[in-house]
Amino acid sequence: MKTALKKSTLLTYPNIVRSLLVGAVLSLTACGGSSDDPEQSKSYVQFYNGAAASANPNVKLDDNNIGNARFADASNVVTLDTASYTMELSESGASSPLLSADVNLSQDQKHLFIFTSEADQFDYLSLSFAREPELEDEFDLYLSNLAVSEPELDIYLSAATETFADASLLDTIALHEISNEASRNETGKYNLYLAKPGADEPLFVGKNLDFAYENTYVLVVRDQFGPIADQLAVDVILNSNSIGRYTHHDAQAQFRLYNSLAQSLQITLDNNIVANLPADTLGNYSSLTKGDYSLSVRDSNNTVLLNSALLSADAGESQLVLLYQNEHNILEALAVKESDKPQLQSNDVIVSNLIGNFDKLHFYFIRQDETIATARHSVKNLEFKTQRTLNLPKDYFAIALVHVAENGSTTLLDKTDSLMLQAGKRYLLSAEQDDTAPSGYRLNLTF
Repeated sequence: MKTALKKSTLLTYPNIVRSLLVGAVLSLTACGGSSDDPEQSKSYVQFYNGAAASANPNVKLDDNNIGNARFADASNVVTLDTASYTMELSESGASSPLLSADVNLSQDQKHLFIFTSEADQFDYLSLSFAREPELEDEFDLYLSNLAVSEPELDIYLSAATETFADASLLDTIALHEISNEASRNETGKYNLYLAKPGADEPLFVGKNLDFAYENTYVLVVRDQFGPIADQLAVDVILNSNSIGRYTHHDAQAQFRLYNSLAQSLQITLDNNIVANLPADTLGNYSSLTKGDYSLSVRDSNNTVLLNSALLSADAGESQLVLLYQNEHNILEALAVKESDKPQLQSNDVIVSNLIGNFDKLHFYFIRQDETIATARHSVKNLEFKTQRTLNLPKDYFAIALVHVAENGSTTLLDKTDSLMLQAGKRYLLSAEQDDTAPSGYRLNLTF
């Protein structure tokens, strides 16, 4: 076993930032910069949003825009002059920042700011490391724990071909800490194990984490949000806004069904009845072991409407399965992965077109001071039996369903009253045929 490394403590605003100055490597494709002087020393900045109470905040250092990111996402790396700055984390349209702090950027260092939140109070961790240490077929790895459900964790690595029994302990990390020394390993694929301190069995197994580059990685353990609760997730940060995401290899999956038909349906999975859904109903979640399943549907007369459709369930994933009739009135199923983002300051809405009479439809989300023409949030040109996920900020919206003909004529097929989406809910908005509606079509919003 490797000796556990030491770690840093939480940096909380308004405390002075404690930068962690250690050797690591960066091969950056950096953007931005505030000087054209080639002699001006440079620093490199990136942030990761680990603040579940945020929506889609933006980060600035003085007048330099670093970017914005939703929970569990990161910004790209930005190049700035080496200097002191005021860092602000702000939501769009907010009158005051969520967090403000003075930070110092050091020459030839990459500075990673990890934002956190607890009871709507925003803090941050700061990590900095040298840009160009010498590495040959090796990578450096820092560890951080943001999982409130597991305030202390042992973190292990093994080769991808080995097991937990062969793994090496990298560190024991408490909540809101970062290891202050990087572990250095040969590039390649590894298995990751998370365990309670001193435990003989892991509570999380991540398979085939690919550390392919001679570079510096930061691994963040966090709680999994979304419909599946009480699970951990791991994000691996490098030098772009593309995050490596990992769930527990043996985590449960789940799904729920939406019956858009005007009749009751019986659903079986591998010939086992899992639901009896009334017309126009969104069902409850059913748990699954990861794998592939055969989904079949019968009507109240026991007639088979859909036979052996494939439903694949990945570990830690939640899916919404839409049951609808195609343009030939034949039942089909569309499986949609549900968002795992917190729904506190905004809502993810799955928008689906289940109307086979039109090639494309437009959905507009209209605030009280807007019209269809000025609406800032919309899903346009959504084809039949396709879906798109839209993130809406907390506000009141009326929803309009519009069809535009080839000759340019516009038809308002349906419009809802103004409503506020509920925090914590994940919504399905479907456009459906309805012979009882004035236009023959309707919007249906469910959660």
